[in-house]
Amino acid sequence: MFNPLDVKPGEKQFGYVDVVDNLAVNIKMPFGVVNGVKSGPTLIVTGGLYPTEYCGVEAASRLYQMLEPEKLRGRFISVPVMNMHSFQWRTRWMNLRSTGSTPYDGKNVNSVMPGDPDGTLSDRIAYTLFQVLKKCDYHVDFRGGDLPESHLVHTIQLRVDAEIDNVTEEMAKVFGLEYVLPGTPKIGHTSPGTMIHEAVQAGVASIISEAGLGYRTQPLEEFIMNHVDGTLNLLKHYDMIDGDPVKPKNQRYLDMEWVGVAAPEAGVFHAIADYGDILTDGQLIGKITDLDGSTLAEITSPIDGVVHTMYPARLVFPGDRLYTLLRIDEPTGW
Repeated sequence: MFNPLDVKPGEKQFGYVDVVDNLAVNIKMPFGVVNGVKSGPTLIVTGGLYPTEYCGVEAASRLYQMLEPEKLRGRFISVPVMNMHSFQWRTRWMNLRSTGSTPYDGKNVNSVMPGDPDGTLSDRIAYTLFQVLKKCDYHVDFRGGDLPESHLVHTIQLRVDAEIDNVTEEMAKVFGLEYVLPGTPKIGHTSPGTMIHEAVQAGVASIISEAGLGYRTQPLEEFIMNHVDGTLNLLKHYDMIDGDPVKPKNQRYLDMEWVGVAAPEAGVFHAIADYGDILTDGQLIGKITDLDGSTLAEITSPIDGVVHTMYPARLVFPGDRLYTLLRIDEPTGW
């Protein structure tokens, strides 16, 4: 049986670890391991927590191909797809109905960390990953736009008022994307049960990298390389490979308050602003029209800020989320 932690120094191996194998379902988790010829820390990257965020899946696969033991100090572990069953079914996450005809349990894997070996399928996926994750020094979760999202490029760092905050903030900056979004345990994507929260609680410095347009199922190269180049920056910064990290020109923090913009009318949504666009309060960012082309509603920004997410639905209902916006904070100093 393949064990990622048993790959010896100087070796490079790719294999699958059993998550569950019974009459109802057979699930495996892929791991690629590059163990350097010289000692050093262990950095793990994970893709496919939400399996239709394809940029992260591709980036994790590509990094495994790029790195070689002869040029690595320490160990690099890649998990291209955590949630293989949802990847195979091409679902947004493991939340299909729980019936006798499907193996799904209706849970979000990113809410049941660190998992349970005797639990339902999502619990066991989380548990299998965490047995390796908790043995690592650094972790990056590759994310960036599920199927209904056009997403801002940034990193996310969890603040827990502990010494590890200094390391995760350093990682979030060194990764080199334009924005850094802090989080706390009170915010959903960094709350208890999420991978980043439970990794940090276990003493593993963990961040999230966000890059990708989810509605483009053929991922664009620039977003794949955001994840790849950011990871190479970390490997260089922690002296795992030769070279110096590339610094961004004007990296800034983002404010933690999400500002949603919803559709006031039903109709055809026309997005004018998109991810990364800098907005002023009252600026026209979209409109909703009838089928005769007449305007039913104009959508304006309620803040000075940046587009975190544009939701590229065409036909919308009143109350549907059209945008998530964030205010831009001070420079990070990196």
